[in-house]
Amino acid sequence: MILPMNESTSNVLIRWEPSVYQLELLEQEFDIQAAPDTYRNQLIRLLSGNLDYHEYDTSYASHDFHAFPAKFPPPLPETFIRGLTAPGDTVLDPMMGSGTAIVEAFLGGRMCIGTDIDPLALLITTVKTTPLDVDSLREHLYRIIDDANRCLEEHE
Repeated sequence: MILPMNESTSNVLIRWEPSVYQLELLEQEFDIQAAPDTYRNQLIRLLSGNLDYHEYDTSYASHDFHAFPAKFPPPLPETFIRGLTAPGDTVLDPMMGSGTAIVEAFLGGRMCIGTDIDPLALLITTVKTTPLDVDSLREHLYRIIDDANRCLEEHE
């Protein structure tokens, strides 16, 4: 299938070969009104909605632990995860990057599987998704405070 770009690049053509799965979708005709609850129609509705999340707060959960190139704003994967899956479903992110979709899937009660070839991506996602034991964390924090207080007393 050959697709023209846009008016400014109408002389440029892209050769695009649909996958076996896409061929099946391309051959199907669909009517959003006839079957409003199908997965495909739900995807079309989500893609047709407002996907501009630039004004949203993205500093919740562990999303701001580390900068990462081409990082999704968290509400973007959240929209599709909540719109296309149910709690308890499994979400696969084969190029997870900094783990934004993985964190959103976890927050939405989904099981998550993520992979990436970038070792930094694996490290960041591991840090962002490793549950912490609150009691152990509190104990370590008190120990650090006690050590700091001892150091201050020794230097007075």
